[in-house]
Amino acid sequence: MEEEAIQVSWPSPTEWPLYVSVERAAEIAGVRYATMRQWADDVANPIPHIEVGRKKKLVRVAAIPEYMRGKER
Repeated sequence: MEEEAIQVSWPSPTEWPLYVSVERAAEIAGVRYATMRQWADDVANPIPHIEVGRKKKLVRVAAIPEYMRGKER
C-alpha cells in the first residue's frame, strides 16, 4: 500500500526550524508576544507546542496558520 503525502497549505521556508520560541512565533504570526503566550498557555485550546523545562515553550511553526484560522470570526 502506498503512503499518501501530507499536503501543507502554508509552506514554511526550509531554513525555518520546526519549532520556535513563543517570541519568534509571535513575530511570524504578526501578533504581540502576550497574545502568543496566552495561546500557548490556553488550557482548553493551546496552540501546538512542546514544553522545554518548566517555563519554556516552543511553538510548532506549521501549526500557526491553522490555529489562527480557528481564531477567525
